[in-house]
Order: sequence, then C-alpha cells, then structure tokens
Amino acid sequence: MSKSNQRLGNLIEDDISFPKHLTPEIVHTALYIHNAPREEIKSRAEYCAKQIGDKAMAFAMALLVLPTLMDNMRQHSPEYKDFIASRKKTIN
Repeated sequence: MSKSNQRLGNLIEDDISFPKHLTPEIVHTALYIHNAPREEIKSRAEYCAKQIGDKAMAFAMALLVLPTLMDNMRQHSPEYKDFIASRKKTIN
C-alpha cells in the first residue's frame, strides 16, 4: 500500500486530518520501538530516525516518555497536588 492509502480501520489517511504529532507514522514508530526487546531498542530508534526524520522522531519519542512525565508531574508538582486537594469533597 502506498503511504496515501494506508488503511486505518475502515478509513484511509486521506479521510482524516491528523495533527502532525499523531499521524499513523508517528504512532507506528513509537509502537515499533516500544515493542522491541531491550537489546534492540537503540538500533530500532536509530533506524526509525533515519526513516522518518528528526522532527517526526521527536514526536514518537515524546509519546514514549509521556507516561513517565505524567507520573513525575503527579508526584512532584505542587500545582497538581493543589488541584487534587481542591477536587476532594470536604465533610462538614
């Protein structure tokens, strides 16, 4: 299949306007790296960077580190802790 006709369920890429950071190419790259055996991660990342370019690879890597960033934010951010505290119901 050509890139313009890649299947996305019942849709093709031309049917949907993807944001630049969430194209199927970016998501598939992140999944390809995520599912690599530990010893292959670096070689897969280097291969993908050559294939899709620096900007797209930065988006793919951002998807991979997002859970870690979210955990760090929850644990260390006073703003997040204040937000959660403000959402808790108080008992009178």
